[in-house]
Amino acid sequence: MDMPNLYTVKDVAEYLDLSTGTIYSLVSRGEIDSIKIGRARRFTGQHVKEYVNRDRQLIIDATSPTTYVH
Repeated sequence: MDMPNLYTVKDVAEYLDLSTGTIYSLVSRGEIDSIKIGRARRFTGQHVKEYVNRDRQLIIDATSPTTYVH
């Protein structure tokens, strides 16, 4: 059985160039998935990839021209 690599809040914060507080906020808002092990939060690489892809899509959507129907 392959076990996924698990990353700490600090690992993810450093990778995304965010503070650990921001990572905890993202978790509490449900914007990034995580696994709770005891009192600690852990993330898989897939959790981080999904967050980055979702965040990238939000940026693309926000910068796309808006078409209004009259």
